[in-house]
Amino acid sequence: MRQTLQDQERLCGVDEAMVDILARRPALEDIATSYSLLLKARLAAQAALPGASLLDAAAITAAQANMASGRPLLDGLFETLATPAPELLARNRAAAGHMLPAAAQAFPNLAADLARVAVRLADTSAAQDTGDSLAAELLAAIGPEPDPATTTTKGTKASQRTEQRTMEALAAALDLPGPALHMATTETLMAVLAHEAILLGRHVDQGAWQRGYCPVCGGGPDVGLLATEPQAGTLWLHCGQCSALWSFPGMRCPACDCVDPTRLEVLRAEDDTAAAHEGAPCCRDCRTYYPAVKLAELAGRINLEMLPIGLLHLDLLAQERGLTPVAPSPWNTLA
Repeated sequence: MRQTLQDQERLCGVDEAMVDILARRPALEDIATSYSLLLKARLAAQAALPGASLLDAAAITAAQANMASGRPLLDGLFETLATPAPELLARNRAAAGHMLPAAAQAFPNLAADLARVAVRLADTSAAQDTGDSLAAELLAAIGPEPDPATTTTKGTKASQRTEQRTMEALAAALDLPGPALHMATTETLMAVLAHEAILLGRHVDQGAWQRGYCPVCGGGPDVGLLATEPQAGTLWLHCGQCSALWSFPGMRCPACDCVDPTRLEVLRAEDDTAAAHEGAPCCRDCRTYYPAVKLAELAGRINLEMLPIGLLHLDLLAQERGLTPVAPSPWNTLA
């Protein structure tokens, strides 16, 4: 999907982005280093995953039809997390093999616990099939709540969801800290979703999708990019969950759809004259914001995934004013 973004020559790799961030904001070294380790692992995981989407042709066609009512392409996939399909489990475990060692390196205080999760996920013993069982429980724990109307008799897939444990209960049963287990689950799933975004991007009608959440996975934007010619004025939003890009009207709040110009403003770090191309569009109605850059005024190159880390000073500025990020994450929740 990012192939639709203009100025492809402005994009760069993780290492080049790291050099730029540290040159401009050396105080971000620790957090940027940790984040870059996860990004590199995510790229490695994507390269190792199959070249076909989890959705077959019929499912993609059906998902495209549902987009008219505001449902992202992977909406149906999320609905199956209670009882994930074998292929999703296989890809999740494959991605975990890349993500968990990187997470352990990025967060040494969680390394021992993440190693225990990795060992369990890698277990393919025939008797228990421990790896698949754990992967299924982890995905179910972060999946949507079941629809009571679909719960039937014991033994059916619908009823199995009612027996699913919360992440906290699962962590207690495994004698693991909840934060480590949640990180292992979300980072691994995000690697799978990012792979899907690459495969499914061409199925998104950018002109038709005018919503403030991702057309692929439904995640919120962690950063915005105001494009240059020949699409002057076009705002691109970057998904904080699957890294997809989609176009969005520049003068509209992605969280509440407010279009009143008197209720929308852009916060800027006024003491930083070298960052005139950076700002945080915010909405007075819903009290949310997201960081953004103007590509036309940007001197260097960017990595779309590293970009939000280099803009954390805007998160701090906005949150000091009582605003909430449109797409909250452990990385941008600072106040």
